[in-house]
Order: sequence, then structure tokens, then C-alpha cells
Amino acid sequence: MTNLSCFIVDDEPGAVTTLTVLIERYCPFLTISGSANSVEQALNFLNNHTVDILFLDIKMKQETGFDLLRLLPKQFLHIVFVTAHDEYGIQAIKFSATDYLLKPVVPEELIAAVHKVILSNKNSYTDQTSMLLQSYEQQRLNTQKRIALADQNEIRYVLIESIVCCGAENSYTSFYIHNESRPIIVSKPISEYEQILSLYGFIRIHQSWLINKNRVESFKKADGGYLMMDNKMSVPVSRQRKHLLKEL
Repeated sequence: MTNLSCFIVDDEPGAVTTLTVLIERYCPFLTISGSANSVEQALNFLNNHTVDILFLDIKMKQETGFDLLRLLPKQFLHIVFVTAHDEYGIQAIKFSATDYLLKPVVPEELIAAVHKVILSNKNSYTDQTSMLLQSYEQQRLNTQKRIALADQNEIRYVLIESIVCCGAENSYTSFYIHNESRPIIVSKPISEYEQILSLYGFIRIHQSWLINKNRVESFKKADGGYLMMDNKMSVPVSRQRKHLLKEL
């Protein structure tokens, strides 16, 4: 495997040490070029050096990792966020198809995130970062308009209002888009999207289905009950979740 370089930004020295040990032990092909405890320190280094992966904390005292992103030249291939909380940050990251790790970081998740970076499209950095910053700001105002959906070939930036419903199959989610014949299949479970899309009128009416309530045409009582969507799809409603129909 080709050697790659990385840089760690976290205001907690202990967190930097922990991640350093994990990278050295479980990702030996990664060379750690350095670390920083603040946006200013990171900027001073990164303005003069190029690295392949940036491990970036979201919450740093009075600063955020997004403050650093706004100031950086567009030179990095990939960003992996490392965070303990920050609801807005995680939602923005999921919207923009960027990798993230939750503290305390476990080896399996670190390895998976790094390998995902290696296999992903290196040319997508600029688009993802631009979308990420826009998403983070818009999430604070609840004005998000698009979501990034990454399949094997590309990242699609889809209008949220155009999503009719989402179907789950194991760890994959199929997004059915209005006026499109084929779904967009994303390798993430439907639970990843339930919380963030609930802000925009989506309801989990079945273990395997998340629907846009603004695209429901009717409720059919036959066969245990199902919804007809405006793209002519029929979506089952579980017995346990029929009470949610009151919201429709």
C-alpha cells in the first residue's frame, strides 16, 4: 500500500497522543507529519506543507474545525473529523459524505475510515469541502436544501424535497428520487439518515422505510395498510407505526 501522510488537529493533547498511538499501531502506512492544538498552529503548518489526510477535531475551546477549513487552501485530498459530540457538526458531515470518527476512537473504525479514504475519489475534495461548509452553516438555520449521496461511481448532490422515500436493505439505503427511474444506493444504514431527514418532514413508518410526508398521495387500508407515494410507489406501514399517520 502506498505510504500516505496525515496531520492531527485537536486541542486536547491526550486525544492527539491517543490517535497517534492508534495510527502507528493499526495504520503503519500512514506517516504522521505533525499535530496542532489550535487553528492558528494548524494553519501555520498546513500553509507550508501538503498532507494526504487531515484528522480534524470539531470542537476546540472557542474554535471549531470548520474555522480552519475556511482558511485553508484547497490542497487536501481528504478530511476525517474526530469528535465527541456537536450535533450540528455530525449532521453536516453526514450530509456532505465526509468521513468522521467518534471519540473514544476504536481501532476498527479508524481502519475503516482510512481505507474508505484510500478507495474514494481523490478529485472530490473541493466539492465535498465546499458542500460541507455550506451544510454546517445552513444546519444552524435549518435551511439545508441538498444532501450528498455517494454511490460507487459518484457523489450526487440531491435536493431533499425531491426524495420520495428511502428503503433499507441490510447496511445499504436506496434513495428514490422524484422523476428518476433508478434509486441511488448508498452504503450506509437508514438509521444514519432518519434523524437528519426528520427535520425536513421525513417519517420512519416501517423498519425498512423512511418516507417524505410531503410526497404521500394516499393511505390504502388493504393488505395491512400501505402508502401510495407521488411516484406511484407503494410503501408498507408497520402495525407499530400506524400512529405516525396522524402526522400526515
